[in-house]
Amino acid sequence: MTNYPEKKFAASAIELNYAEGPDNGPPLVLVHGLGSRWTSWEPVMTQFAANWHIYALDLRGHGDSGWVEDGYEWNHFPNEIVEFLKDVVGEPAYLVGHSLGGVAVAGTAARNSELVAAAALEDPPLYIREWFGDSIFAPMFRAILDIRKRNLTEKETAVELRKIDPISSDAAILLRATSVTKADPSIWEFVLSERCYENWKPDDVLASNPLPTLLMQANPDRGGAMRDVEADRTNELLERGRYVRWDDSGHGMHNEHPERFVQLVNAFFKQVLRNRVTA
Repeated sequence: MTNYPEKKFAASAIELNYAEGPDNGPPLVLVHGLGSRWTSWEPVMTQFAANWHIYALDLRGHGDSGWVEDGYEWNHFPNEIVEFLKDVVGEPAYLVGHSLGGVAVAGTAARNSELVAAAALEDPPLYIREWFGDSIFAPMFRAILDIRKRNLTEKETAVELRKIDPISSDAAILLRATSVTKADPSIWEFVLSERCYENWKPDDVLASNPLPTLLMQANPDRGGAMRDVEADRTNELLERGRYVRWDDSGHGMHNEHPERFVQLVNAFFKQVLRNRVTA
């Protein structure tokens, strides 16, 4: 386990849990996906920490952050990120979001662009509402919700997760089991019932983002959360977007190819940083 101290921030609605690395450069904020927590970034945190001041957040309802009754629409997740950037980071930050975290980062950049220097969106399911029922995510989330509702121990949860995932390593299963046992079951209920999409307008969110934004698409045939037409649409709407597609990667790009992921994000953000310094 990556050894970064965990801290608490008193946001308006909840207490936000986060991990912080040493101050080795500009602030870089990592935002995890649905049902996960800050430790999901372990494969890349140490590499990032060499040049950045790392913050890795637990979103509302996840990890050791607080739960919010009836508060898991996709428009809700940027709330604590915005407060955190204002009150803890205190300067424009570089944001990286995976999956749901990418949705939250996109919303943050559109809502409060003055708090963000640049953004990187890792396979964000911005338009998945149109095909969620046919995706691999729907049955997986139903199975995980069923496991979570049984209030099992971490070890028992790991046993049940192994039954629906025969491929992942034992370490990955144990990490996921901890995340599942800590999470509010409502986060999956909101997605499965489609309540998460209320007031969610991805076209408006993307068109309102004036910042340099890196869009990373995984291969949808390997379980990616963006179809090609959606990636093209996202890239078209982003005013200052850069788009890359990895044919050899599934949804968890930073887990499958950590070194390549760090190199790409670093190169993109450092170019933005150089442009900001010379502007």
